[in-house]
Amino acid sequence: MNIAQIKNKYTCLDYLGTDAIVRQGVNGYLCRCPWREDKHPSLSISANGKGWIDHTTGEHGNIIDLVAKCIGTTDFARICEEFERKSFVFPFPPSKNLDLGKGKNSPFSVFSVCPLQSKGLFDYLVQRCIDTTIAQGLCSEVHYSFSATENNKYLYALAFGNDKGGFEVRSACFKGSKAPKGITTRIFDKNAPYVVFEGFMDMLSFATLCKRVKHNYIVLNSVVNVGAAIESLEKTTNTIYLLLDNDQAGNDTTNRMKQALPNAIDIRNKIAPHKDVNDYLVFLSKG
Repeated sequence: MNIAQIKNKYTCLDYLGTDAIVRQGVNGYLCRCPWREDKHPSLSISANGKGWIDHTTGEHGNIIDLVAKCIGTTDFARICEEFERKSFVFPFPPSKNLDLGKGKNSPFSVFSVCPLQSKGLFDYLVQRCIDTTIAQGLCSEVHYSFSATENNKYLYALAFGNDKGGFEVRSACFKGSKAPKGITTRIFDKNAPYVVFEGFMDMLSFATLCKRVKHNYIVLNSVVNVGAAIESLEKTTNTIYLLLDNDQAGNDTTNRMKQALPNAIDIRNKIAPHKDVNDYLVFLSKG
């Protein structure tokens, strides 16, 4: 068996086994790093099982890189021997019953917010081309768990608070929220224009493009919150820039806000044909 055959046939979870999975999120799987003591799980496996990232060190790679880390060698012959030797009992993907942490039936049992400080989260922001200093000023970090029985075990992610006391939660392997849902209003200068976004990653991307925060921001956190945003903005005489997603939901929300707010201007043409501000930022940064 050669390297190409291994990449085509196996995934990271085939090698690690499904017992290695601590949590399945929206965008992949969270595991403990097998090459070190990992009390707070920090190894993310992509949804298709082909890629991984170590949130503690920022290292990442494919199945070959993972095995090299596990057995402590970059010798391709030794890596191939490892696959010939190893018995694969649990085929990937694992049962969908592992899909935890989503919906009302899986509330957070631990949710502790602190300043943004984890290297893994900084690495995640860098992958999205977002200025980490700007992110530190606008976001927090949350340590969380879904099960009260998992003593001293928690996951970590970006936390973005809303006006009602809830949070949007994002990491490379999880996308969710802590109730209650609501818009987020950030006013930095009462005379400055407002910029309206669907999600906070777009807000961070916009601030990165501007190289600093110089507008007032409103983040919907969901297009269902558009009514609350309109109510918040209908008394202002400041210019309102609408920078929602370039999709049908973004079109509908933008049109509704323009009809309700005479001083609202759709500026999505600035990022077209990209879907959102972060896609545009990544394009500029890596294109």
